[in-house]
Amino acid sequence: MSAALQRALGAAGPDPAPAPALVLGPARSGRSALLFRAARGGPRALFLAPRALQRLPGARRGESDPRGLQRIQFLYPPSLRELRQLLASLHQSLPGPPALILLDGLEHYLAGCPGPQAAAQLSALLVDTASYFTGRLRADPQGSAPCCQLIASMQVSGETEVEDHLSILQRYFPAQCWLCPDSAAALGQEDCGGDGLFRARLSQPGAPDREWRLGFSLDGEMKVYPVPRGCAEDPGAASDRDRATGAEK
Repeated sequence: MSAALQRALGAAGPDPAPAPALVLGPARSGRSALLFRAARGGPRALFLAPRALQRLPGARRGESDPRGLQRIQFLYPPSLRELRQLLASLHQSLPGPPALILLDGLEHYLAGCPGPQAAAQLSALLVDTASYFTGRLRADPQGSAPCCQLIASMQVSGETEVEDHLSILQRYFPAQCWLCPDSAAALGQEDCGGDGLFRARLSQPGAPDREWRLGFSLDGEMKVYPVPRGCAEDPGAASDRDRATGAEK
């Protein structure tokens, strides 16, 4: 799993070869906030999105972190065509190699694509771009980052055409973080948290799944909590996730 994503969720441990990660969840589940939290917690990052951010997601209202923001470069390609052009030119346009590439709103770029080919081409371009910058980082004796990590986010609801691309995307993003509404909280089980919480489940081949709970305070700040023992995932939420990914039971 991407070390930046684990760090954003409060996980620790070595991650010598992080896999490209895909953050998936419904609307208003904290996908952008989680990506921004990953960008703030580490070295130089490139944050890509289809439109300019109105406020810093997951941060307190009025919160300012100039030193953290200086490490993040924001670019807003509005369409798939412009995103491809941007990725193809990053090796010339960036002043230095980023250690983290974040793409928020992948569903926007894939919406309306007639088949899986566009998803495969974009995913391959993203992975190739991160690999290129990994080579640049490893060639720099003064560099502090061992590789360029890649994290993308996509809204899923079970009803949009873009979710047909999930099986293709998962070939390029073997690590996934699923954000699901916390059904235990919805049922009023106070020992399992409060209202408006989401489960974050990290999955990757060859490693056990890990879970956290994401919550948002009234001022918009995202907070991360460990999942208490005995608060098992709701079977209905798991079934919904499997249907969305086309996973076979």
